[in-house]
Amino acid sequence: LMIPICSRGQTVNPNGWPPPDLKGLVPYSITIKEVDGVQKIVEKFYTPNGGHVARISGNGKIFAYAVDKDEDPPIDYLLLDPDGSGKFTQRLGPENFYAIPDWISD
Repeated sequence: LMIPICSRGQTVNPNGWPPPDLKGLVPYSITIKEVDGVQKIVEKFYTPNGGHVARISGNGKIFAYAVDKDEDPPIDYLLLDPDGSGKFTQRLGPENFYAIPDWISD
């Protein structure tokens, strides 16, 4: 059993957390902008339980999900795939900042 490691509002789980299930959901908002040479796309979805999820990708590669159990800021947490492994091993709190991972530009 792996125990997540916590550091400054960030939790690391080497096995990763499962991404939110967005099957059957349609985005209510899509924003596209250029950030440091990366085409960043944020797709926002309402969830059946009254919250919302944002799927965040760069250059067509999904690297994060922002999860909020209600519709009011701030988000509850952000799941991040820092190395392109397909595992969302970092969980950041609303007070944490994140950068687009280097593997997005590769």
